[in-house]
Amino acid sequence: MMKQLIVTGLTKTFGQGDNIVHALLDVNLSVEKGEFLAIMGASGSGKTTLLNCISTIDKPTSGEIRFEDFDIIHAKENELADYRAKNISYIFQAYNLVETLTVYENIILPLQIQGKNIKKHQDKIEEILDKLAIQNLKDKFPNQLSGGQRQRVATARALIDDSKLIIADEPTGALDSANSEKLMALLQEINKSFGITILLVTHDPAAAKYSSRMVLLSDGKIMDDLERNSLSNEQYLQEIYSRTR
Repeated sequence: MMKQLIVTGLTKTFGQGDNIVHALLDVNLSVEKGEFLAIMGASGSGKTTLLNCISTIDKPTSGEIRFEDFDIIHAKENELADYRAKNISYIFQAYNLVETLTVYENIILPLQIQGKNIKKHQDKIEEILDKLAIQNLKDKFPNQLSGGQRQRVATARALIDDSKLIIADEPTGALDSANSEKLMALLQEINKSFGITILLVTHDPAAAKYSSRMVLLSDGKIMDDLERNSLSNEQYLQEIYSRTR
């Protein structure tokens, strides 16, 4: 399989002198195209900092990040903006839906921002609405939806513009356990059906069990790297528990 994302010697520090803090310390990580990677760790372990560096929200102190043939670290700001627009979609804990837009309008918003022809994407829009079981919600507004429905709409929006990488930062954080399971099963299905690479940041083993691989961060370092291989969700969950206790 092709290595789509390669992180080499990534370090991110805050402060100076005796007050220096290593949010990331010499992190090395490679992610294959179509992989579903869960990045786990306690609060302050560096997992969100790693995600922010990959998505160019933050810049590391040192190290290299390459996405396919694109050098993220040495790119100019306009090149980074183009990289984000063409390659990355986001799913956040807080949904980030526009309250004054309908479900349908929220979903097509990335296409409109990029000036794409909505009619040419209509078949894909309908496919995503059906797959996420929100076809009957498309004329509703976010304040008329449950938390689980809102997160499915946010997921649909992340899928709509042919991004190569979905970054999901604690997407189940505001959901109850039943809706968390539904969302993660949906992301697992999307990963398999569309072949989109997913980077999931979570502290919850029950969410991580839907991934194909888990890395564990502690004090800014990768402490463990676990492949699912042929394990079932429940077998994989038990293995994750044993590694993260």
